[in-house]
Amino acid sequence: MRRRSSRQPRRRTRPPECHRARATGDAWLDGRLADIDQYAARYPEAFAAELERYAGVPRGYVHGLLAQPGWGGGDAWFACFLARATEATCRSVVRAHTMAGADADWEQVAEGFDARPGSQAWLAMRLALADSYRRWSRPLEPDAALSRALRARAQDESEAAKRDRH
Repeated sequence: MRRRSSRQPRRRTRPPECHRARATGDAWLDGRLADIDQYAARYPEAFAAELERYAGVPRGYVHGLLAQPGWGGGDAWFACFLARATEATCRSVVRAHTMAGADADWEQVAEGFDARPGSQAWLAMRLALADSYRRWSRPLEPDAALSRALRARAQDESEAAKRDRH
């Protein structure tokens, strides 16, 4: 057996790749979901806590979902926050994806819940993603649509705070 020299760098293990192509119909969101895969693999407890606290999904369910073949953190995040945005349950979204088949993309599943890029549900998911990244202290480069949505939300919150003071 060959001993590794102290000068040789250790190999980093990569998070498991999802076998299914992720296609939400929103290329920017697809890229963030791939990043969430890495975050969930590295910080599984923080990831599960996020979904429990902000999407209302028990941690045990999140861990069980991540243990399923082909399911990554981005898939779990998308399913649970799609559910939250459409007032469904995460289980119902997961079930819809499973019933659609292994080759089903997230765009098809989301359409079944009346969520399409540009819809109110989609906007809610994008804002939830920005919130998750903020809580995780993870850098996020918002695209133009998310930048507009974040500005509009900040303005709405500012106006609400002014009304509450008076």
